[in-house]
Amino acid sequence: MKKLLLIAITCNLLVWSLAVQRGGPPRRIENPQTIDLTGGARVEFKSFASPSLGKDAHYSIYFPPSYSRDQAARFPVVYFLHGMWNDHTSWTVERYGGIPQQIESLMIAKKLPEFVMVQPDGENSFYTDYLDGSMNYEAFVVEDLVNEVEENYRVSKTRSARSIGGVSMGAYGSLKIALKYPDRYAAVTGISPIVFTGEDPSKYIMGSDSRFAQYFTSALKPVYGMPFDPAHWKENSLEELARTADCQDLKIFFAYGTADRYNDAFPMEAGVRTFNGILDERGVPHEFKVYQDGPHGWRLVVDHLEEVAEFLTQTF
Repeated sequence: MKKLLLIAITCNLLVWSLAVQRGGPPRRIENPQTIDLTGGARVEFKSFASPSLGKDAHYSIYFPPSYSRDQAARFPVVYFLHGMWNDHTSWTVERYGGIPQQIESLMIAKKLPEFVMVQPDGENSFYTDYLDGSMNYEAFVVEDLVNEVEENYRVSKTRSARSIGGVSMGAYGSLKIALKYPDRYAAVTGISPIVFTGEDPSKYIMGSDSRFAQYFTSALKPVYGMPFDPAHWKENSLEELARTADCQDLKIFFAYGTADRYNDAFPMEAGVRTFNGILDERGVPHEFKVYQDGPHGWRLVVDHLEEVAEFLTQTF
């Protein structure tokens, strides 16, 4: 019996080991604990009851080196939204470059002002209220999360001290939210933004046989319906918002890399260029960059972290 148990344990460990090797380093931390950085900054992992989600919502919060030393100071805030299959812990893992340590180094070197950084767990929601109203992720980010942060931490509450950024799905979310609520955010960045275009993007998503298209279909169905609900999609389409948003005073930056893997799933590059073209036609001030041979997602963020962070903090 013991021999059989030992064999079973060995087989399970082998399967687990192969899965880890195949998938690479972890994308998230299962049981996160406070991260104390060498320069005095720290990352804490928190949760609170979100009225918009009807459940506990999780987030991580980065405190700059001076937060614990200067008890009278209030700090500006950057909200940053993760991509698909990630969560609020993903930005801290080695797989994605250990971003908190890099931000701390830039602050210590006086290349960035000190600020608080908040990363919510947006699951695969596209930071959008669900079609059936069961989960309201846009309201969670715009209302619940901001209230949670401003009520419990020493942060500034003015528009000029608040910005929002994101990567991949989170880049779509940050751009969408900032265009909808330009009175609440001074600046927005979107790196590798997922920009769907047309009246029903589900047509080309479902028409693709790539594995990414399958991922998108499962994630998008509760958010927009499948096919997309026309009215709900119109309210949340970046293409539509680029045409209608009153965002002349919003500082906007977005970028993608030409080696983005999602181009195999849908016309991602065409979507980003369409979004840029509409802003150009309207004369909306913005910065758009194309990084030659640049990858998708967190790696592109890390490769241009100082540039992205400088843009988000220019009004701080």
